[in-house]
Amino acid sequence: MILPILDVADVDASVTFYTKKLGFAHGFSMPGDNGKSSFAMVNLGPATIGLTLNPATENCGSGVETMIYLPDDTDLDQFYAQVQARGVAITSEIADQYWGDRTFSLRDPDNYSLTFCKTVKESSPEEIIAAQQNNA
Repeated sequence: MILPILDVADVDASVTFYTKKLGFAHGFSMPGDNGKSSFAMVNLGPATIGLTLNPATENCGSGVETMIYLPDDTDLDQFYAQVQARGVAITSEIADQYWGDRTFSLRDPDNYSLTFCKTVKESSPEEIIAAQQNNA
């Protein structure tokens, strides 16, 4: 397992976004000196993300992209519709990708790019390369 820990400007605001807008579960939070959270964990199925306070970091999510594969029993299209209904701006509409995944992307409040995925077709490396060349 890989557990990303993301620097965020406001842990509590990030927990609210991940739980209320994206449907993650709130694992736990650790209080900081000012009474607000300094660290938290959120999860969606097997995907777990740590959120750590770093208010001095400007545009902390720039250049970081995270792919989150949803649990097998989750319908990606239904999840996409729910996220949209909760007012989340989508940066890449839902679509089947040449490598065999169905995906859509958005940005969290700290500008981290999150791509939600489900594998819809198993492809060999050779098939993926051929499909990529056909899409070029």
